[in-house]
Formats: sequence, structure tokens, C-alpha cells
Amino acid sequence: MQSLKLKPGEFLSPEKFVLEGFEDLEISTQIVLRDALNRGLEVEILDRKNHFLRLKNQNGLVQYVKEASKTALDSYITFLVMENKTISKIIMYEYNLQVPAGDSFIDSESALFFWQKNLDRKMVVKPVTTNFGIGISVLPPRTSEEDAKKAIKIAFNHSESIIVEEFAEGNEYRFLVIGEETVAVCNRIPANVTGDGIHTIQDLVSFKNEDPRRGVGHVTPLEKIQLGDTELDVLQQSGFTKDFIPAKDQKVFLRKNSNISTGGDSMDVTDLAHPYYKELAVKAAKSVGAKICGVDIILQDLEKREIIEY
Repeated sequence: MQSLKLKPGEFLSPEKFVLEGFEDLEISTQIVLRDALNRGLEVEILDRKNHFLRLKNQNGLVQYVKEASKTALDSYITFLVMENKTISKIIMYEYNLQVPAGDSFIDSESALFFWQKNLDRKMVVKPVTTNFGIGISVLPPRTSEEDAKKAIKIAFNHSESIIVEEFAEGNEYRFLVIGEETVAVCNRIPANVTGDGIHTIQDLVSFKNEDPRRGVGHVTPLEKIQLGDTELDVLQQSGFTKDFIPAKDQKVFLRKNSNISTGGDSMDVTDLAHPYYKELAVKAAKSVGAKICGVDIILQDLEKREIIEY
């Protein structure tokens, strides 16, 4: 076990996004570690591999933190509810929160039949219990049955049950809720490159990955963009290959999901968010009993309140 506490006058600058000596920890855990030390707390790393910390103040008050956001403030059942997309959707719908129309399935045949009934719509196929955009596929309207079966198989490879639902059009925003307040909002943009009229997509990916903020294993603010099967499939659907040379300022997307963990970009838009959406995020967090969580909301315009009919 490693115990840490800053000496009087010491301060760890947040400008250095990677905490020296703790590069193996998830970036979110590094941030908690830095901020706790800067607030004068003693930090004990109980389990480095599992990102498990114990925080102590001068009065002896103790708080355990796992993976930056799992604390005693949230119950275990709250964590299980948030982990299960099917249950989360049911509860949020009951709280009059808009969720994509769809259903969950435990066998491929039923999932495929549901997709066939919605063939003319853009659909999403995803595992019930994964994070980081793992196992998620987006199917355009009237996609081939072969592609639909492939998407369903991929989802089932990661979970015993899957969800097939309508694709929500718009921009994706992650609202960080702590207690009764939305403290931050970021715009999450799928992995992409911008052309210069000279270099191939593969070259542009390499250039973008040189950004020191990009790494692997969630230990840096952003993840490196990959050129695996998923990215190549997305390029193919757009009529491109990795050797295509985009025109100057032409933006090419390599992913349909916007997760930072799959190479997406993140922009701080906290000050732009309409107060209504910040309140909506808090309502969503409360619906599942969460005190600390991220709430994803798809919106056409973050700055203007949309009139939503339920």
C-alpha cells in the first residue's frame, strides 16, 4: 500500500494532465488523486491495478473511491442499475425522460425479427452491460440482413442480452452530475481526421495520434485512433479506404460511436449548455439514485431548449 500527502506549500499543477509516477492509473483516478492531495487530504493507494483509493482528512474522516466515481455515496444497486442499459431505460422512461424506442433480447432470432420490422429506420445494436462503446453497431436504413446479423453477433459476444433501438440523431453531450448539480458538460465527437489534400487517412490518423494527450489504456485524456475492422468498415460505408486522400478541410469519421475510449474528441461546453439540460441531467441521475455519474444526452442544439413531447 502506498500512502501520499503533500508537504505545506506543495501543489500539483493540473496543467500536467499525466501525473508523474502514476502514469499506469486511469486518467480519472489520476485526477482524483491530484485534487485530493491539493486539498490537503492523505491518499492511500490500496489496489493500484483496480484503481482503489482511500482518502483521509485531518479529522480522520475516510472515503473509499474506486475508478474515480464509485464511492459510498452511491449504493451498490445504483451501480448495477446504471450498468444495465435495459433497466436504466425502463426507470428513466418511468421518470418521464425521453429514451430511444427499442427493446432488449436474449436470442439472435428475436433481435433480427425486431430489426426487420424497423428496416426503414436507422438502428443501433448494443450489448446491455458494456462500456467504452464496446460491441456497438449502427445500422443505416435498409442495411443488408448480413450486416444486421453481424451486428447482433458482435453485441452478443459481449453480453448475454442485447438492445436494438432507434438511433437518436443529434450531437452527443456528456453531463457530469455531482449531487444536485451538473458541474461539467463535454461534447463528444466520434473519431475523425481532417484532410489537407495531401495525406492519406492512414497518415492523418498517425499525425493525430502524435498528440501527447492521446494514449492507450485510458491513462491519458484521449485515446489513440485505431484503424481496426470497425474503423475500416465505417470508412467503407462512406466509400473510403485508409489510402484515400481527403480534400483540404474535409472531415472524415472513422467511428459512429462518440466514445473517448475509441478515439473520439472531447470539447468543454459547460458554459454553453442551457440550464434546462443541466437540470434534466440531474433528474436523470436522481431517477437511478446516483450521486456521481455521467449522463449522456443527444441534442440538436445545446444552447436552446427543445420542446419535447412525451
